[in-house]
Amino acid sequence: MQSGATKYHRDELRNVEFALHELSMVEAYPEEITPRHIRELADMHQEHPATGRHRLGAMSRFLDFLLDEEVITANPVASVSKRRKPKPPPPRENYFTPAQLLALWNAEGLKPTYQRYLRFMITCPLSAGEAANLTWDQVDRDRSEVRLSAEDTKNSEHFVMPLSSIATRVIWATEQVQSELMFPLSSVDNAQMSSWSYFNKCARKASGVENFILHDLRRTFSTLMAEHTDVSESLIDSLLNHKQSATRGGVMRHYQKSQNLEKRRDVMAKWGKLLEA
Repeated sequence: MQSGATKYHRDELRNVEFALHELSMVEAYPEEITPRHIRELADMHQEHPATGRHRLGAMSRFLDFLLDEEVITANPVASVSKRRKPKPPPPRENYFTPAQLLALWNAEGLKPTYQRYLRFMITCPLSAGEAANLTWDQVDRDRSEVRLSAEDTKNSEHFVMPLSSIATRVIWATEQVQSELMFPLSSVDNAQMSSWSYFNKCARKASGVENFILHDLRRTFSTLMAEHTDVSESLIDSLLNHKQSATRGGVMRHYQKSQNLEKRRDVMAKWGKLLEA
């Protein structure tokens, strides 16, 4: 998995590495990892249950791999009680009002790259990581769309995101940035963005939107589109590129492969007009 063929692989490997560092077990032999260590890991992130679940899940799958390879004789995660394992965090409900979007759009004091990226995220409901890792060759200027391969998306499926006119104006608001990345957010050339908490903090300070979290922009898109247009929720959800949208569950997901690209293009045009208004 070190090649990082997909975002899932990269995240999985990162969580295993973090877990081993947190347990001070990086130099240990696999059989030295005991149920006690796993209980420590389960208790370590009580204030951040989502992080705890990511760590424990990745470690469990890693240890299952070692079990299949006959490196260990049992997966110690199996001996940890269900009560002890991190619970799923409550779903977030926050979304932004048009007034808050306006404040975010006009946030003063953000460095230019941060502002371009924030405005793009308002106009385009890609995930934060997908947008941050966009390269110029992934954008078709003539067709006004972003094309992501299966390796670029969280759900490991090819995806095309149509762009509204306001989104394209954000992208080409200035001369093309001298970088492979469309939004070089990291201080290290062509490096992946990792300082998301710092980005959120900067956006809150510059806009005055104290509850700002980048991911809530996707919920804002789906909420405001459902409230102010007659677009179906399933079509809105398809633009969030979830693994199992409402229209692609069960058997239907295996047979229905159309991307409804022209319909999606119309949805994004409507979203652009809402933002402009």
